Amino acid sequence: MNLVYRLGRLTIVTYFWAFILFLFAPLLVLVVFAFNKSATPTLPITAFSTRWFHLAFSDSELTTALVRSAEIGVATGLFATALGVMASLGLSARRLRLRSLIVAILLLPLVVPYISLAVGLLILLNELGIRISLWAVFLGHSVVALPFSILVVLPRLRSLDPAMVEAARDLGSSEIGAFNLVTLPLLTPSIVSSFLICFITSFDEFAISSFLAPSGRPTYPVFLYAGSRSPGLLPELIAVGSIIIVASLALIVVAEAGRRWAERRLRGETRVVDQPTAESIGLLGTQV
Repeated sequence: MNLVYRLGRLTIVTYFWAFILFLFAPLLVLVVFAFNKSATPTLPITAFSTRWFHLAFSDSELTTALVRSAEIGVATGLFATALGVMASLGLSARRLRLRSLIVAILLLPLVVPYISLAVGLLILLNELGIRISLWAVFLGHSVVALPFSILVVLPRLRSLDPAMVEAARDLGSSEIGAFNLVTLPLLTPSIVSSFLICFITSFDEFAISSFLAPSGRPTYPVFLYAGSRSPGLLPELIAVGSIIIVASLALIVVAEAGRRWAERRLRGETRVVDQPTAESIGLLGTQV
């Protein structure tokens, strides 16, 4: 039995590190080739240089597409997270008819192929007489990002003790005041996580952007796909891609550290005020 346990553990550990290697090796290779002096990404690398970074940021079309995607991503993150919080509040209600049907509809973009969704949105806009624009891209990204927001916020909302909100209401706080001063601070870690996930989903989305982005105003993934077929532009795209990879990893590390800090802080506050909870919420009620 001990031998079987060791073999099983060794197999799981080996599979885990093989999966990590398979997942991150292409990213590491991309970062290494970003410093390759040669315009052809081949091994062995004879010399290192940062020339492609300078050329990339001097390319106005590339930087404009990058900024455009970042702006749409931030707008999508804020809008989809706000909708996700509102949808999660509705789904967490004790009495909600057709709850399963509503959840299925809200999470439907997760199972619908993005290419089919993009074609459907394009047909809908044409039928409504609306020209394709960056606003259409923003709305399309919000549709596909909303399910991720719900999946992040709703479990956290369901884990909260409803007695705290009920106590705040009983002691004179309004419903909005109880949400702002009790529920919202406890949801902050999940809201930040939701924003980051929605931002990354929007920034990385290609299918909807390729159909709904107007000509001459592509998002970064669309520009990347078009530029990857041009050998002269490929080294610049690799350089920018390496920056995005490093920034994404740094953002994930910072966000995870912040989330754990917030969780520990909230748990610490909960332990401190565990006994005088009613008194604290009573003071909260007098302030609202």
